Amino acid sequence: MCDATAVDTFAQGHYKDYARQAGFAATKAEVAKRQKYHDLQSNYHFQPVAIETTGVYGKSTAPFLSGFSKKLDVPGDTREHQWLHQRLSLAVARGNAASILACVQV
Repeated sequence: MCDATAVDTFAQGHYKDYARQAGFAATKAEVAKRQKYHDLQSNYHFQPVAIETTGVYGKSTAPFLSGFSKKLDVPGDTREHQWLHQRLSLAVARGNAASILACVQV
């Protein structure tokens, strides 16, 4: 089971906490997801996937995605790994753009 979340690194209420180190907000979101799905973890392998709006992965997300993308690779061609990270980066950028446009059009 996988639950993905994008964390707003620059949210006013959390800015001081998140500014401590890159990935702090995403790692905090991973912990929250683990607590939310605590009861399911005895029957399922659960992996939270958290990415900050700056594109930084949470502590457990980065190794999970690396392992996952290696399973996608075709022998002799490691581009699947790069494409996964590119797609995630584009998804974050599109989300950021949509968020900005929503604020401007109000």
